[in-house]
Amino acid sequence: MPALEIRINSMYPPGQPGGTRAYASATIDGCFAVRGIKIVEGGRDGLFVAMPSRKTVDGYKEVCSPVPAEFREQLHKAVMDAYQQTITMAQNPPAPQPEREAPQNDQQMGGM
Repeated sequence: MPALEIRINSMYPPGQPGGTRAYASATIDGCFAVRGIKIVEGGRDGLFVAMPSRKTVDGYKEVCSPVPAEFREQLHKAVMDAYQQTITMAQNPPAPQPEREAPQNDQQMGGM
């Protein structure tokens, strides 16, 4: 399976069902990027991944989509894992590191 790099670009707080919760981008094998992937709250089914799409007279059509079912599952799982990790980091931010003091120069300036 191809290597995936997933980035969560924007997140929105939960609201009413059917709302977009986040936008993601995927880079596939370091050579193909997909922007505009949505994580959507879908009512009874919970969250799902929606590929970029455009509105047509017949509804919405995906602009791009994974072809083999195995890759679709891998991509959707990677997006959801990145989303969950981003939520966890937002809820539990890392503790601030104490500032290190700059090394002091022991040499004295002045006339000799």
